[in-house]
Parts: sequence; structure tokens; C-alpha cells
Amino acid sequence: MISIPLIRRELTSDLLGQHIHLFGAGSATTEILRRLADAGAEEGTIVLSETDGTCLSAAALFRPHLAVGAVSLFSAIATIALAEALGHGDRDAMPIWPDLVNVGDAIVARSMAETAPATGRTSYVILGAEIDVRALDATLRGAGDWNSVVATFLNALDKWATAYATHGPAAVKSAILPRGPAAPRLTGAAA
Repeated sequence: MISIPLIRRELTSDLLGQHIHLFGAGSATTEILRRLADAGAEEGTIVLSETDGTCLSAAALFRPHLAVGAVSLFSAIATIALAEALGHGDRDAMPIWPDLVNVGDAIVARSMAETAPATGRTSYVILGAEIDVRALDATLRGAGDWNSVVATFLNALDKWATAYATHGPAAVKSAILPRGPAAPRLTGAAA
């Protein structure tokens, strides 16, 4: 079961997690966060949802004011952060671009991105993740503590957003090295 206090205990971000909302089964985190963003929610707002031990969703609100054309590269940080979070311990999580993460031979999660353009620049970008709990539990060692997985994802997302803000698109591009025709891999360093 997801617990906001347990997640907050592990957060290291100054940006993400000041406002965290937890919704029940079947709640669409990006849709809820879009409504909150349109109503003026602060950057760093998080929406979480858990569905009966089958799916865990998280979405984070960013207000980077990017050119609309830059959103696709910025949104790659969600896939990178998700692979980092799910690759903790003995698991080897691999991003499958643009939005999937697999462990072993199983696709265990996907990242999501939504934006609202405003005169050529975004007014916000929502980055999120959906984790297939059953698929991840079926991997060699399972997922362990779901609160820790969510906190690790949010910390990694914050790290990559900071790297993008500091170093621009080069920070994300440097994290991806070609490996075969369509399977980039994560190098691990943000800058």
C-alpha cells in the first residue's frame, strides 16, 4: 500500500513532493494532474494512484516553459528516471524508447508525457509512469517496497530535470548511447 509519509521520508528533492495527492483504483494520474495544472497547481505537484496490486501510477508537474519542439527530448527524462528506479538492486532495467522499460524479457512499466502549449512555449509538462506491479514482481527479485520505488522514481526524475535545466538537451542526449538499431541504453550519469 502506498503511503505519502513513507514516500516523503525518502524524497531528496526540493521541487518534487511539496504537494502529493493519492487517488484510488482506476484514477488517471495525468488527467487529474492536468486539471490541477490548469487550475494553477504549483510546479512539483505529484499525483499517485494504486490499483489493487496490479498497477502503480505517478505523475509530476513541471513548468519549464520549453519550446513545444523541445518537449519530446525533455520527456525522455521520465523513461530514464523510471529505468533508474526499477533498476535498483539486482535488477537490470532497460529503457525501450521512447516510453517503455523492461526487466529481463518483460515490459514492466511505461512513461507518459503531456503538455499544454501556450503561444509556442509550454505552460506545463506532466511526466509520469505506470508500473505493472505483477510483471515487476514476477522478475527475479520482485519490487520490494513500493513507497521506496515511487520515491526513487521521483528523486531520479528531479535529478534529470535539474540536469536538463542546467545543461539543456545535451544532458539527456549524453545519457543515451546507441546499442543496436533501436535500443539505446542508459549510461547512468546526469552530467
